[in-house]
Amino acid sequence: MNRLFVGKFGADKPEQITEKFYAAGPKGDSWYGGIEAGDLVYPIFEGKVIGLWRVKGYTQKNNRINKNDSGVVEFDEVSSFNNPIPIAQFIRNQAFSLNINLLNKAVKSSRGCGFFEITLEGNHSVESLEVDFNQKQNFYIALQDQPLPNDERQIVVVIDNLQNTRILSIIRRKGDSAELYEPLMELYENRNLPTEKYTLKELLRYANNEAPNKAKYISTVLQELDKQGWYAVSNPVQLYDNILVGRRRTPKSKNNSTANSTNVGSYIQDADDEDTIEISESYKRYAELLEFNPNLVLYGPPGTGKTYATKKIIEAFENKNSNLIIPFEQVEREGRVKFVTFHQSYSYEEFIEGIRPRFNTDEAVDSGGSLQYGIENGILKEMATAAFTQTLKSELKSDLLANTKESSRIWKVSLGKRSDDQTYDRCKQNNWIAVGWLSNHNLTGKNYEDIYNILKSQREPDAQAPGNDASTLDSIVNEMNTGDIVLIYDSPTTIRDVGVIRSGYKYMQNESFPHIRHVAWLKEFEQPYDIYDANGRTRLTLKTIYELTRFNMSDIQQMIQADHEAEAAAAQQADEPKPYYLIIDEINRGNISKIFGELITLIEKDKRQSLSVTLPYSQKPFTLPRNLYLIGTMNTADRSITALDTALRRRFAFVEVEPDYSVFTNPNLNLSAMVNDVIDLEKLLRTLNERVLKHLDRDHRIGQAYFMDVLSISDLYHTWYYKILPLLSEYFYNDPEAVKRIVGNRFYDQYGSMVFLNQHKEGQALSEFERALIDIYKGKASDE
Repeated sequence: MNRLFVGKFGADKPEQITEKFYAAGPKGDSWYGGIEAGDLVYPIFEGKVIGLWRVKGYTQKNNRINKNDSGVVEFDEVSSFNNPIPIAQFIRNQAFSLNINLLNKAVKSSRGCGFFEITLEGNHSVESLEVDFNQKQNFYIALQDQPLPNDERQIVVVIDNLQNTRILSIIRRKGDSAELYEPLMELYENRNLPTEKYTLKELLRYANNEAPNKAKYISTVLQELDKQGWYAVSNPVQLYDNILVGRRRTPKSKNNSTANSTNVGSYIQDADDEDTIEISESYKRYAELLEFNPNLVLYGPPGTGKTYATKKIIEAFENKNSNLIIPFEQVEREGRVKFVTFHQSYSYEEFIEGIRPRFNTDEAVDSGGSLQYGIENGILKEMATAAFTQTLKSELKSDLLANTKESSRIWKVSLGKRSDDQTYDRCKQNNWIAVGWLSNHNLTGKNYEDIYNILKSQREPDAQAPGNDASTLDSIVNEMNTGDIVLIYDSPTTIRDVGVIRSGYKYMQNESFPHIRHVAWLKEFEQPYDIYDANGRTRLTLKTIYELTRFNMSDIQQMIQADHEAEAAAAQQADEPKPYYLIIDEINRGNISKIFGELITLIEKDKRQSLSVTLPYSQKPFTLPRNLYLIGTMNTADRSITALDTALRRRFAFVEVEPDYSVFTNPNLNLSAMVNDVIDLEKLLRTLNERVLKHLDRDHRIGQAYFMDVLSISDLYHTWYYKILPLLSEYFYNDPEAVKRIVGNRFYDQYGSMVFLNQHKEGQALSEFERALIDIYKGKASDE
């Protein structure tokens, strides 16, 4: 007996649609989902069902998709849809049984399978398949015994009351008749342990901490239940994800590893229920552009998702470089991405480096530090340091720097007297750094004050207070961390070695210098290495241990590579360091010349790590690493792109981000395309922008983000009156007649004052507000 399937065809493989085949190698591969000759398939392309095909059979066909095996399955077209059907609308058809395949696997990105079987309802059969796609099932979440807006076939998630908000059942009813809707009820039972059938309020409390999108949905449902007793569900997938599936029990993997799935028996959500990143072709193209030019600006009208796009571009770039699916959240957790927003007062000192108050501990002081003004790094310099740290790790090709990160500190350490190498040789032999004061005291667990008091008790009454010694001992006991870098003193301007700390503090009683930290030597110089310039032309003091705040990881990288052609050649063969990203929001709102200063030259690709400039505050040479990428965003309605600094335009690649209407039908985004099941958000937004283009320009169109959080008529009411209309009024300042040409005459009176229409339904009829919005995209609202 032939069966019915949905088949998901990648947007990056359009030839599979035009030539009607699917390439996954030999018959039997899991990607085919077991389809056989004669089976019927609804092909899904770009989030929409485009027609009905019949499986012709398996054969061989050379293709670019699967270069290792020419095995494919081919199809014959049964019918095509002139207007492809969004998947969220398709699955609401009365002919289909709403199970896990339709609600989850056929809609979302799936691992290892592209075809999923559809179960038909009632008298429908594959042999005599006739589906009327104008016949849809209406979905509601409603209080029990609550009258609903119409008498058509309804599937209702029944809630007991507003106090408990517990799911009682899922029913299908028409008119006065009602029956248990077994497909969804079975799905709900399978996805929730008997002891974990949470109420809506319990789910909301969980979601407030763990899942903001889920929290928004549940909160909207509760508000509508309180207001009118029911909530109209336009997208059943949202119902499944946010209500029926309960809490996630297989946590999102933080490191691309498989989650532990024991101890929950048959109730565990399988791997196909996990969120999967799907990288679209557009973001792949932008990732290639970022490789071509490490400086990128996304520009477009407000609300077009430019900041969101930066995250997806980073995911695509990570995938391109590592061939792994790495979510943006993981990159963020690793500290490889930071955000900054430019504004008119933003300065060079905040972006690169500047003078700020800080505690100085380079000198011996009784109090352990004094407030002075010092040079502090801005966000770009901090990110450059972090990127150089990653580069250094890649070049060494070892685990010596596994614990070293951008926040790791760099210390100056003296090992004995320069005229007597006994202590130095002993430390080098044993891979230590060591301090000899208080040799009879194990300082484990002692803080600075304890150490200070012990030293003071051993000194003569008139002797100088032991602030210097206490600070040194406190550094080796408490302040140093595994992964910190140490520079071994040679003279006021030179060092002998570079090491990395490999252990915590240890006390070795039989040693003359018993307070130690284990280190690994990264560089042992044959001749003393001059660090005078790298230290901001400041001489090293005699204090045994103190932090070198003027150094960063790029300085360490240069030291390790110094005077060794073989090491430099090895660095060329090193693994590619992980990329770092600085996202500059509203890049056009800052004074570019002032903020970038002399670094505007260094950001060019061919200048990275090959050209340096001397920074004005630290007086140190500085360059930018190759693995640091700058991604800017700019709002074209706020300030014209033509007003940008010419130097910036020449050094950045520019990509226009236009309003994206496909988000409302993109199954991976899982949005509500319809509000109250009557307002089509895509048509409304498209019509508004067509009129803005006609009466103004492309830079002032409205982005899709304004409508992406709209889940109810109340949400739309607030968005419309407090976001959309004010935005249009700003575009057409002091010209209400121009705004009326965009939205019609109903929202403004003759004096240009806003008219707040009634949003509540009048019996079974549409509300005044709903009718006015529908008239906009149905052409009844005046645009002349």
